[in-house]
Amino acid sequence: MKTPAEADKNQPRYVATVGMFDGVHRGHVFLLRKLAEVARERGLEPMVFTFAGHPMCQLAPCQAPKTLTTAAQRADMIRQATGINRVEILDPKPELLSLTGNQFLHHIHDTYAVDAFLMGFNNHIGSDRADASALASACMPVIVMPELPAEYKVNSSTIRQALAEGRIEDATDILGHRWHYRGRVVHGRQLGRTIGFPTANIEPLEACQLLPKPGVYAVDVTLPEGRTLRGMANIGHRPTVDCADAPMSFEVNIFDCDADLYGTVLDVAFLGRLRDERPFSSVEALRLQLVADREAARRI
Repeated sequence: MKTPAEADKNQPRYVATVGMFDGVHRGHVFLLRKLAEVARERGLEPMVFTFAGHPMCQLAPCQAPKTLTTAAQRADMIRQATGINRVEILDPKPELLSLTGNQFLHHIHDTYAVDAFLMGFNNHIGSDRADASALASACMPVIVMPELPAEYKVNSSTIRQALAEGRIEDATDILGHRWHYRGRVVHGRQLGRTIGFPTANIEPLEACQLLPKPGVYAVDVTLPEGRTLRGMANIGHRPTVDCADAPMSFEVNIFDCDADLYGTVLDVAFLGRLRDERPFSSVEALRLQLVADREAARRI
């Protein structure tokens, strides 16, 4: 059977790079825009490879980080931020992760019509963690990016730490954009509706998605049809209305929205942290606090 690259000799040829690109932060965008420049200079098209799940989930599950973005979300964000349309999502199966750096380059050359590869100055690829010097005899030119300017030296781990501590503004600054959580609306207990604050209960699309520190947040919610509305999110155990051992929940009260959202996918952009989650003496006391939270969220 012919590979995709062999099947159509007239298809575009590519220069590519590979990475998790979790969060698509400022450093990622700088690298990917450089990829687009290199593609233009060489008469090739740019292509980005990311992964359906973090490779560490296969290699060392206990050490795998929570992810800032889903695979589809990363692909969307890369296209929007860089104009690169070809984003391939690789399944990090053992047979892929076992490839050495040279074998991986042969694989993308034969399967995806890749004729050049771009990598960061201190990056490694493959099961042998090959750097650029180890790839000097590869089947394609390997282009090494110089060290990034200081303002672009950021990493996803720092962003995860900021979110884990509820420092939304810091995470936004490091990312270069608001952090969005993408999840699906599922049925909940509908307790908020009884006090005038109906909520959309959000479940992750992927098992390893990160949630920020429990608390109440101001958010913007993008609905399936593209409208964005202000809202407030609660992440926690709902101590006033739920039992002490209730599981963690993520629910969003979307202002000025009465649409039936069950089963839909929402993008929730975090704007700022309003307060810690805490128990209240009564449901009425909780309702009054939610009124104040709503006004605070509208002011952000």
